[in-house]
Amino acid sequence: MGFAPVDGVGVTTSSTAYIRPPIEPGREGGTVVSVVRLTAGTGQTAGTKATTDDNINGTGCTLTTTVTSGAVTGQTVAAGGDGYRIGDVLSVAGTTDATFRVTAVSYTN
Repeated sequence: MGFAPVDGVGVTTSSTAYIRPPIEPGREGGTVVSVVRLTAGTGQTAGTKATTDDNINGTGCTLTTTVTSGAVTGQTVAAGGDGYRIGDVLSVAGTTDATFRVTAVSYTN
């Protein structure tokens, strides 16, 4: 499946699916307010963890995780970082990474 730019946003040519969500012109991203867990990972330990942004947009977000039997069972945003977009996928390292999708960001003027 190929990708073609449409109005500056990459979409698939077979069906509309945004690679990166549209963002207000002039804004590079915001501070993470909330995330939803996609995968719980394995070999995780509870505590405040640095994240990596699989979409390479933002930096500095940390999550505080609760863990049961090596899998993340709960999470809260400890520090929101900067430069994130809704839809970015964040990872927390473990034997297998736990992954989270950014569901809300905030901007400061």
